[in-house]
Amino acid sequence: MSDSHGPPPRESPVGEVLAGKVRVTLRLAHEPGTVWPMLTEPPCLARWFGDLAGPLRIGADNRLEFGDGDFFTLRPTSIVPGRSLAFDWRFLGVGNRQSVLWTLGPAAGPGGTGSVLTVEDHDGTRGQAEASQLREGWTDFLTRLGACLDSGRDTRYQWRDDIDGSVDLSAGPYRPLRHPAVFDWLPIAFDGFRPAWFFTVDDEGPRRFAVNDWRLRSDEQLAFTVEIPGARIRPACHVALVPVGRDTVRLSFVHRGWARLGLTPRRSQELRGRFAAVWVASLEAVAARAGSPGPG
Repeated sequence: MSDSHGPPPRESPVGEVLAGKVRVTLRLAHEPGTVWPMLTEPPCLARWFGDLAGPLRIGADNRLEFGDGDFFTLRPTSIVPGRSLAFDWRFLGVGNRQSVLWTLGPAAGPGGTGSVLTVEDHDGTRGQAEASQLREGWTDFLTRLGACLDSGRDTRYQWRDDIDGSVDLSAGPYRPLRHPAVFDWLPIAFDGFRPAWFFTVDDEGPRRFAVNDWRLRSDEQLAFTVEIPGARIRPACHVALVPVGRDTVRLSFVHRGWARLGLTPRRSQELRGRFAAVWVASLEAVAARAGSPGPG
């Protein structure tokens, strides 16, 4: 007969927002040797986080895909096996460069078992709201990691409702949110009188989707909706331009509603991926026209 009442309850990650970084820590019942592959080996990482293009190597470019059109390009800067992993990454390959540091060690204290895992995400240009949102994001990911280790089941999220991203531009003479410059980089076409169509391109060629509710405030923001045939809502897009330094502005967008289309999940995810690819191409186009201030 055992006096055990089962495994100890799973601990929750603890997050904090500090100057220039977000830190989240999780105590795990598993030893460092079990946790380390979950951070570094592609098949293990795919069970709770995303799909790496290949093994991690210092100085070698890599890519982390999430299966819904979202991805990071990344480059490891330090790997200490079993102890720490550092890399720089950029969301959608064009976002501000951020530095991420994972540290892993045995649990401290008398009779301590298991391990302690900490992730730090460094970016001095974030505002408080963005940092708080990122803390919640990392808390969710570490929760998924802990659940994957404890249960042995895959815990990755399927896909997000929003498509979002940003790119930093030199604050020069180019004005990406003015008429007609906005049409230099956004795949929007006129019907002769107004912005009428949003174009995507896939293996079968270009496709157009009706644009509604167009509202442009020069040098500040743009809003519109896109009509998806058969969908019960129109995904709504908001684009904003804000200064992030004396010589830099940040163009950001969020396009919401892809999980609420009322279509089959497969069709909705397919559309989300198609539009995500167009937004990546649009950010690359505006960066080429406006110029980039360089790595963040």
